[in-house]
Amino acid sequence: MKPISVIALISVLILGGLFIYVAEDIPAFGDPNSAPNRYVKLFSIDADEEIVGNLNQGVIPPGLMDKIEETGLPLPTKVEKARGLEGEWVEGEWEAFIIPEEKYYALPTTQFGTAPDAPKEQRYYLIKKEGDTLDVYRYAPIIRYMEEGEHETEVPNMVTYILADYRGYDTLGETTVIFTAGVSVILLLRRRGKMPK
Repeated sequence: MKPISVIALISVLILGGLFIYVAEDIPAFGDPNSAPNRYVKLFSIDADEEIVGNLNQGVIPPGLMDKIEETGLPLPTKVEKARGLEGEWVEGEWEAFIIPEEKYYALPTTQFGTAPDAPKEQRYYLIKKEGDTLDVYRYAPIIRYMEEGEHETEVPNMVTYILADYRGYDTLGETTVIFTAGVSVILLLRRRGKMPK
């Protein structure tokens, strides 16, 4: 065998092994608790009775606030017990909410004095008690899209409001690239000169 063939074979085997290694970490298709679909773990802290008691009373413990502030993520404004799919309280789980720092220009006022499109509290953190530790997770953006998308964009189709509203600039860029490629192919395939008689 030629040396170049041996190098190519070794490269293919290494890359194949790497692909298999990476593919094993990919969550199952449709897994509702996978990181892209649900939440990502940020950190863990010790769960003493005082911290758990504060969370049960709707108070965010100072130690937890300090740890969140260290991550650089927004600080929660309130915390409450988490609800399951059926709406029942889940023991040992809490959700922390934030008010997003979104800037609006020329907010209309209503008879009640509040703007209808003003940012409202959103679920942002999930706190779970696992044994003697509290695990803090950040909800994935898809959770906000599912909960607030139709209200914020007034578009009933989730795919449409994600592509056309939340990711509007990305979609515009992708459309521009596809349009440019299509025009380029048409120009390349266009025949020049006179047709034979």
